[in-house]
Amino acid sequence: MNDLLDLSRKIDPLSAALFTSVSETVGSLGIAFFVVGATARDMIFELGHGRPSGRATLDRDFGVRVESWAEFAKLKKSFLTSGLFQETKDVQRLRFQGELDVDIVPFGGVADNQGTIRWPPDEDVVMSTVGFEDAYRAAQRVRVKANPPLDILVASIPGLTILKIIAWAERPPARSRDAIDLAFILEHYLDAGNIDRLYEEHLDLVDAEGSDYERAGARLLGRDLAKIAAPETIKWIKEILAKETADEGRRSLLIPGMMPRGSVFDEESGNRFNQLLTLLLALLRGIYD
Repeated sequence: MNDLLDLSRKIDPLSAALFTSVSETVGSLGIAFFVVGATARDMIFELGHGRPSGRATLDRDFGVRVESWAEFAKLKKSFLTSGLFQETKDVQRLRFQGELDVDIVPFGGVADNQGTIRWPPDEDVVMSTVGFEDAYRAAQRVRVKANPPLDILVASIPGLTILKIIAWAERPPARSRDAIDLAFILEHYLDAGNIDRLYEEHLDLVDAEGSDYERAGARLLGRDLAKIAAPETIKWIKEILAKETADEGRRSLLIPGMMPRGSVFDEESGNRFNQLLTLLLALLRGIYD
């Protein structure tokens, strides 16, 4: 998971400047960070393996591990005093050089025992950070600048899968983009440097999944996810997937959300529904493996 992925020739100048500024600012405070969200998706899939998702993102997402809200406030102040970032109306969002929206999500000591954070001062914005520690520990090291070299951590695909499932389950109607991203990840996991691993390390999946390579890839993803997730995270993921795939998915909210056209059951979308159901079931089998 932690082999260096060199993207230094593929990162656009504005993003490179952002990564440099974030790295310098958090580094000066001794705070750990990693790239998450659609930014991580595009860096690994599109820039790393030539597989674009087809869903554009206009912001950049980071997770920062802090011990307290006071430490997070100090970090945010450092961003703002640099002159490169401006505040926005959203508590977690800054704007870089007047062009890029940047979401900074704290995790670690600011979360309660259930992994929930409540933004001060009013605690009216509530978010789950379940899975962030798992994803951080398994993050992929990525080179974003060559001269001088700058390496940062980016959520690996199994880590990103955990974050997508948890984020969707927190607010299903409002998190359709996470469901759509999950569908993309399940369908293209083998395309992200995992086809050789399938044949060299997990050949049993080819026969077990009837030579269906998408299902084999989804099940391999489940196995990889299970290796990096803490027991409590695994419990959450299993419960979410079991609920969403029960009774052939008849009561599922996730599967329709994974379909951009919704859950209208003409012949084409009905086939799509069943395809996504089989991939979720394969993912769940891989976690149980």
